Amino acid sequence: MPKLIQQRDNFSWLLGALIFLLFGDALFAQLEFHQGQRLVNATLMVTVVIAVWSVNEGGRWLNWKLGMSFIIVSLMISDSVMAENTLAIYQLASVFLFLSFTLYLCWKQVMFSGKVDGNTIIGSICIYILLAVIWAFAYLIVEMFVPGSFNGLKSGLWQENLGALVYYSFVTLTTLGYGDITPMQPLARFMAYLEAITGIFYTTVLVASLIGMRMAHHSGHVHDQHPSENEK
Repeated sequence: MPKLIQQRDNFSWLLGALIFLLFGDALFAQLEFHQGQRLVNATLMVTVVIAVWSVNEGGRWLNWKLGMSFIIVSLMISDSVMAENTLAIYQLASVFLFLSFTLYLCWKQVMFSGKVDGNTIIGSICIYILLAVIWAFAYLIVEMFVPGSFNGLKSGLWQENLGALVYYSFVTLTTLGYGDITPMQPLARFMAYLEAITGIFYTTVLVASLIGMRMAHHSGHVHDQHPSENEK
């Protein structure tokens, strides 16, 4: 896999993995598979493995991501074997940390690469999706510690509510606010409006940054084609 994923198209791989995760979870919920828990765990493992190699700066960060991915995969496999949901908090926390760090690496590559191309645009889409998914896992953690934080969820395994909270997270991030799932506790409400603020500011900062980089790149290109009189 490392040889297949190149720097020029790394975000395409990550975007494909994220869409696979979202679609897989929605499909399992729609068809109400009896093995939904194991299938959600499997899609998460695939996404994590692809994320390790698609957003890779090498060195100690690669070792850290490999270690985290090993922990996540081990937890997912163990959870699929065990009947009880005893590993849930460890699963949610490890995935939350891993995706947050992946988001940080994506942000660095997109915002500080100094150029705007197709891969950069896809990377900005990956960041937006990662924001929603990370917030969904944060909501799951809150719901685990404070049951009843959200109205409209099922009382069961966290895998059964992942799709619903990913949907709620996207609705909140885009400030649509359908109202079919609502935060009921103060901490859940705080996180909801914080996500809405993040979504608004991200799109503003993203557009401004990409336009600025594009203009700077264009200006430098024109300068190279038409050197000043002093340079002549």
